[in-house]
Amino acid sequence: MSTEQVLVMATVVLLGMTWMFNVAGNATSPWMVESPMNYTHFKNVSLNHTLLQQSKEKWQKIYDATKWTIISDEIRSIKQSKNSAIFNSDETWQLASTTNERSSYTPSVNKMRSRLTFIFRQKLKPQIITASLTSGLIAGYLFSKYKPIIHAETNTSVNVGKRIPTLPTYSMIEVAKHTTREKGYWIAYKDGVYDISSYIENHPGGKLVLTSAGKALESCWKIFTIHNMDHVYEILEEYRIGNLPQGEREANEKDVEKLIDLFQYDPERVNLQENFFIRSQKPFNAETKPSILVSSFLTPVEKFYVRNHMHVPFVSINEYKLEISNEKSTYTLSYDDLREKYQSYTITSALQCAGNRRNAMNNEQQGSVRGSPWYIGAIGNARWTGVKLRDVLESFGLDKEGEYVQFFGLDCETPKRCYGASIPLEKALSDDVLIVYEMNNELLTRDHGYPLRILVPGTIGARSVKWLNRIIVSDKEADSHWQKFDYKVLPLSTKQPQKIDFDNTPALQEANVNSAICYPASNEDGNKIKVLSVQPNDEDIKNKKLTIKGYALSGGGRQIQNVQISLDHGKTWYQTELEQLAQPYMRAWAWTLWTYHIPFNDIPSQPFDIVCRAMDTHCNCQPDTTIGIWNILGVMNNAWHKITLQIDEKFLTKDQ
Repeated sequence: MSTEQVLVMATVVLLGMTWMFNVAGNATSPWMVESPMNYTHFKNVSLNHTLLQQSKEKWQKIYDATKWTIISDEIRSIKQSKNSAIFNSDETWQLASTTNERSSYTPSVNKMRSRLTFIFRQKLKPQIITASLTSGLIAGYLFSKYKPIIHAETNTSVNVGKRIPTLPTYSMIEVAKHTTREKGYWIAYKDGVYDISSYIENHPGGKLVLTSAGKALESCWKIFTIHNMDHVYEILEEYRIGNLPQGEREANEKDVEKLIDLFQYDPERVNLQENFFIRSQKPFNAETKPSILVSSFLTPVEKFYVRNHMHVPFVSINEYKLEISNEKSTYTLSYDDLREKYQSYTITSALQCAGNRRNAMNNEQQGSVRGSPWYIGAIGNARWTGVKLRDVLESFGLDKEGEYVQFFGLDCETPKRCYGASIPLEKALSDDVLIVYEMNNELLTRDHGYPLRILVPGTIGARSVKWLNRIIVSDKEADSHWQKFDYKVLPLSTKQPQKIDFDNTPALQEANVNSAICYPASNEDGNKIKVLSVQPNDEDIKNKKLTIKGYALSGGGRQIQNVQISLDHGKTWYQTELEQLAQPYMRAWAWTLWTYHIPFNDIPSQPFDIVCRAMDTHCNCQPDTTIGIWNILGVMNNAWHKITLQIDEKFLTKDQ
């Protein structure tokens, strides 16, 4: 490279850096600007909105129309209607300043001229050339990477909704005017005002936020505390356009005090810290601790993982009706009718959330995934008793037409937004899809779907709808957010789900082959433990072996054929001992528990990794890493599970 070329490169680089530093103004970084800007954002914001209060008369109409079975005392306590919106996303965003605002940061011609004069008057030495080349490569890369995106500097744990003096002021009266496409969609939170118009246009569930436009978010976020997380605050702040006047934030907070928290009617839960890692309180989501999972073949009901999408509905069993229909006819069954008119069946089946092991998908190379950060405990194994769905459909002549069977529960955010799912009719008419009323020989608890739930064995847990209210035979899948826009494996390269054609992306059904190491384990959250320090128990010391335990399962009724562990990252594998039920071919719904005993002499003194993998009867195996199965929704992670152990050295060096 010639001296002239070096000079040109250095000149361009310094010119570019001069521009960036001047654009930044008083910001703390050349590409982080805190200034009054117009926000252009392309967001995927997964929306949940909830009916928080209804007038007595309005609620009664809804009750009559939808046959909700809610205790009358609760109905009387609800006085007025408020709607809100909440957000959940991790995508990047873009801010574009106006011409006038951008011009205030433009470097003066004199400053540029002085810098160029300085450069050309220098005597170029080899050191200067080397420095210029290095700075050119680095600065040129940063310039090309960051030039199109100028991020507002925020500290989400402190600044969300905090007053920003440089932004304009808008009253709640002004916010309330922005509820149409022409005027835009605005909301308020604390002292902040936000324009979420692009959310409506760029997300498949965007229209659902329309009911909250022109209002404050405090009411909704008081109820759905699952969204009170830094990354959600950060996303919200990306839509920031202004401040509320002094005093209006306090008025919004007073309105929150009048709010009826439907989660207050959730069931009482005991021994939570002992049995679970709690992922959210509202809605309640908790996974079973690993050592509990392998302590018995059947997971006790009180220790079975809980996955709720909304509040737990109250059901009056005397008023409860199950509605079964197609496009032509509608039928109803009472709880007693179902139990008395149809033969009961019992099967043992595992149930697993599609997001189980989600947290392990996060990596620096591909980024973070979305959703509850499950470790390995969003799974359980139980005996389920109920009636065959096929028998019920046949009794009403609904088994001859249609392609899907849809299920809807009583857990609703609004009358038109209840949790729902669907499965193919062929699966619905199989022997083992049950309408369940007992779990481990006890009536279903409220957290697990009382009075009735669907059980679709061998399929992701999202299809086993709880608090079952309606069964619909149809030519279409359920028109539900959780069927159409969630629980799908999006392409590996997708970081912005709003750009995906969800209609042509298949909904998940069968589970994949999976396994995990559950013992040894810690009482601390497995997501946070890098190295697990272990002291062998008395039995292991006696046998001079370290016991390793875990679970394995596959979908579609495929039995687990073997489970192997490795102590050298997959170079050498050892077969484990399996505990499993004798089940009919392609009807193996229960999980498999496995055990392996590592001789003390084979254990390194330094921290070492153990990985496990399973194979089912169709020779489906687990991949070694998440790299090839990564997806932005974080579902179906079945890569080898790994834990890192540090064994107390005295047990390894002791004269046995």
